[in-house]
Amino acid sequence: MCNAAAGEGRANQKRRTRRALIDATLALCEGGRTPGFAEVAAHAMVSRATAYRYYSSVEALVSDAMFERALRPLQSLYRPGDDPLEAVGRAARTLNEQLLGDEVGLHLVERSFMSAWLDNTPHTRPPRPGRRMQCITPIVDALKDRLSPAARKRLAAALALTMGTEAVLALRDVAGADTDHALSVSAWAAQALVRQALADASVTRKARSRRSATGTHR
Repeated sequence: MCNAAAGEGRANQKRRTRRALIDATLALCEGGRTPGFAEVAAHAMVSRATAYRYYSSVEALVSDAMFERALRPLQSLYRPGDDPLEAVGRAARTLNEQLLGDEVGLHLVERSFMSAWLDNTPHTRPPRPGRRMQCITPIVDALKDRLSPAARKRLAAALALTMGTEAVLALRDVAGADTDHALSVSAWAAQALVRQALADASVTRKARSRRSATGTHR
């Protein structure tokens, strides 16, 4: 338990450090110039070496900061009472459309994530921001009356594959999809995963009902 608490504490600290770097970059960029790495680190009150563990270059840091500011608040993509199936398609399409709006920035940010992973040990690697989970989690939580905790956990993980930087890169760079097709496919895939999760849950409930009825008749 102590190890788990310590691990969570380190992860939270890494998130706070990354947030400080993003906020410092945005503040320094307000004047219309690109700040230096040392300047950002000083403004964020971290060492330059620490900043380099999170971003491989000041360009990647600036890109990620601007990228984050440009994204719509992801929590707004789902409102209580929305149809989860419709909402998840809308979330995938909206998030991926925003990412495709700056493909150069998208590649810079992804390169920075990879550099941070390769240049640090498992215990010092900064966590990825996981923005997509901000819209996935409330949608999946809305299905708590229809899906078990294990099924919701699996669905949330599966949906993470349909939106975000890696999903967009796979659709564009690997599958060769144009923007419209990439957005359509990602929305379709997200909705297909929700439908399958609900279908699996229905089969499980029917099987349990049959077993219960058989036991009762005996």
